[in-house]
Amino acid sequence: MKNITIETNWVRVIGNTRNPEIKEINEMVGLESDVFTSDYYDDTICVWNKDKTRAHCFNKTDVRFLTAGMHNEEYIAIGDEVLAVGEWRKVFGFYMYDNEAMLQTGTLEATQNFPESSIRDHRTEPSLSGTQVTVTIDGKDYPATVN
Repeated sequence: MKNITIETNWVRVIGNTRNPEIKEINEMVGLESDVFTSDYYDDTICVWNKDKTRAHCFNKTDVRFLTAGMHNEEYIAIGDEVLAVGEWRKVFGFYMYDNEAMLQTGTLEATQNFPESSIRDHRTEPSLSGTQVTVTIDGKDYPATVN
């Protein structure tokens, strides 16, 4: 299966693995910014700094592409999780319908589209709570659940 990337022209910077020694770039983590350019060959993206005087480049894994959907005046990004109909769902796309962003979401069992007005909560970092893991101690594996 081919890996397909969905990009928008507005991102939230979530990390800096490309130039971690540069303070000015590290200070952009957590900010939302316009995209200056995107390179599909080496998976880098350059985004404008806050006052649009300079663009800095990041690995694409260091940004989340924002959708037009909002919750509590914060943009929802592809890869964020939203609470809709009592279940946390990962956002994988969006489209506009009747002047409202429709968020395309999914779980392992199903996908569903929700209008942004139906979102009850939003988190930018997926929760690991309830995830089944294996912990190895002294060469022996133990099953565990993340709290």
